[in-house]
Amino acid sequence: MIDSLLVCVRIFKSGSQSLTRLLADAFADRRTFYLPTLLDLDGRVTRFQRLRFQRTRARNLFMRYRSTHLNGVIARIRAEARDGDLIDGGHIPFAPLAKEIARPLKMIFIQRDPVARALSEYNYGRESQRRKNPLSRLDAGLLHKIALRRNFEGYLDFQLEHADVYGDVACRFVGWDGAEDLRGHFERNVFHAGTLEDNEVFAARLSEKLGKPLAFPHRNRTDKADETTVSAAARAKIERLYARDFALYEWVRTNAL
Repeated sequence: MIDSLLVCVRIFKSGSQSLTRLLADAFADRRTFYLPTLLDLDGRVTRFQRLRFQRTRARNLFMRYRSTHLNGVIARIRAEARDGDLIDGGHIPFAPLAKEIARPLKMIFIQRDPVARALSEYNYGRESQRRKNPLSRLDAGLLHKIALRRNFEGYLDFQLEHADVYGDVACRFVGWDGAEDLRGHFERNVFHAGTLEDNEVFAARLSEKLGKPLAFPHRNRTDKADETTVSAAARAKIERLYARDFALYEWVRTNAL
């Protein structure tokens, strides 16, 4: 029996679309409550990006709830959701949502090797920008713009210049500050976790917990990858940018069930 409300924590470029499809099957007999992306990183760098994020969030809320007021939607979830129901939708960081929900809440997430995630994010940003018309490119996310303008190391350099914003992105979603004991953090806050590289194990163990057959869906891939290898210099930059993410990844890979 599940004794908490659950939230799907979708980390950027970490199989999040496949995770959402898997959880739709896993919790088909439960209610799923939608929330849009709540983590605005680009908006901490420029005011334009902040306004763009607020516009997109309001539009997505209105499409689902005919309301643009996030607090009202969260209050509705707090009142209507039952233990074992699921919150899913956009990219939702765990800690601030848990504070707003103010009731037992546990996350389900998949983490990806930080080097592979960084490379995938870069290639995805470049491909996404190329597909857009010139006007849409102007209205794109900041990191996507930077990815198209710079090579991979230059893209990492930009993030390192704003490491307080873009660093340790997986830890931001999972809510781990690097100081708290990870085992205790997981026991309190995690229902199920795993790595993208071991996605079949993730699905099998979730299947055991829920008592129903589940399989991890086909993994989405960027069609065209400009960069397929990571130089020693680029890896060193990734290790600086995601130092805590590496520690989290190794712990999840060897300990999470």
